Amino acid sequence: MNIIVETDRLIIREFEEDDVLSLYKIESNPRIIEFIPWNKLSTLKDCRRQINKFMNGYKRYKLNSWAVVEKETNNVIGVTQLVYSDKIKGVEIGTKILPEYWSMGYASELSKAVVHYGLYELGIDEITAVTDIRNAGAIKSLINMGMKLKRYGYYKGTESAFYSLKKQTINSF
Repeated sequence: MNIIVETDRLIIREFEEDDVLSLYKIESNPRIIEFIPWNKLSTLKDCRRQINKFMNGYKRYKLNSWAVVEKETNNVIGVTQLVYSDKIKGVEIGTKILPEYWSMGYASELSKAVVHYGLYELGIDEITAVTDIRNAGAIKSLINMGMKLKRYGYYKGTESAFYSLKKQTINSF
């Protein structure tokens, strides 16, 4: 198991083949995908293929998607990523967490850790998060971690809010 970063309650690590059911549980949850109308993984086969893609990418790229594991239970409770996005011309963070873990501070906790990893371990100057403007929980999490609103616009056909954090603006880590 290759750990990317740890927090008090979470381990962010590379996906493993055995994570396919956990990824499927996340990707097939209607409350999660309500605000993510793109890149749906709707079958176990899709999830298996995606995990293989992640695993192959770990060998070549520092930017990728990782499993979010709750330390107390060792359960995969979400997915997070840092990826280069042509649409925003920069590095984007994305996060999906199972609804039973919402409003517990996990999204802010893991996002802070992943952003810190990106800015200070990988040397990225700015990280952007994009969310559907109706996703109040995600917006609250982004604000809580210190991200600033850059603009409103459309992302993959959805009216979205673009938030970012630059290396020099971080002071809470």
